[in-house]
Amino acid sequence: MKAKKQINQPKRFPAKVLLFGEHTVLRGSKALAMPFLQKSCYWSWEEKYEDKSLRPFAHYLEENFPKAFRFQELKEDIRQGLYLHSNIPNGYGLGSSGCVCVAVFYNYSTAYGKTLLKQNPKAFFAKMEAFFHGASSGTDPLIIYLEQSICLYREEQYEFVKIPDLTKNYQFFLLDTEQTRKTGPLVQRFIKKYDDQQAFKNLVDKNWSKPTDVAIGALLNNNMELLWSSFEKISHFQLTHLKDWVLPSLIPIWQNGLKNQDYLLKICGAGAGGYCLGLCRDFEKTKTDLGENRVIRLSVK
Repeated sequence: MKAKKQINQPKRFPAKVLLFGEHTVLRGSKALAMPFLQKSCYWSWEEKYEDKSLRPFAHYLEENFPKAFRFQELKEDIRQGLYLHSNIPNGYGLGSSGCVCVAVFYNYSTAYGKTLLKQNPKAFFAKMEAFFHGASSGTDPLIIYLEQSICLYREEQYEFVKIPDLTKNYQFFLLDTEQTRKTGPLVQRFIKKYDDQQAFKNLVDKNWSKPTDVAIGALLNNNMELLWSSFEKISHFQLTHLKDWVLPSLIPIWQNGLKNQDYLLKICGAGAGGYCLGLCRDFEKTKTDLGENRVIRLSVK
């Protein structure tokens, strides 16, 4: 029996959550993202079967990152049955494709590849992850790689941030939509609509991007009332104007939150499945109202 190849790797990488800036970060708004620490991403290279889904990714890297990876070693390891095992649920907006990028970089990058990453890590990872989504901000793999919260600004700038602890009267949570999604088509659909329809672009800029920027500033400055009002604007806009990104099954509880002001919902990441991001004033009540098995408290970092 062929011995399992020993891979030098950390045993854990966290998943990530994009708190604010979904889609709009690709068109100029700020974004705020953090590691998802409650359910750390446990991944490992395991020897079981040939993961054919990794082969086209290896070819993509070879074509787009000359000299940055040890391509022959990667392809041979895939052929011998090494595959990436992770407990990050696919299609839920927690960065499963970003984890693949980080795992491959960590184990197969060359000295030249590491130099390229240091020059512009966000752009480097964005180009890697573009294989999966067609367009990527590079945020997901960057968060996973650095294991720190970051705030992204216009012109591709970002800084590390410390997100203040929320008061006991306010709490972020994730709501399981119980449906997976594919990120790439949703990203491309938004970009096309934003770029081709001036009226939609104006709506997004005024009623989504601006409240997003305000919400990020409010959270980082621990202004909970302003955070709530900005989150409410985003929630209302998405429910009204993003029918392709909001699951029909969520509309009643989404509307109920806006009406009763007990909690608010917005899409998390690409939308149309996976997790929704929520903000509430009474977590225990919200968990009871929405279903204990569907709601996860989100601790900020």
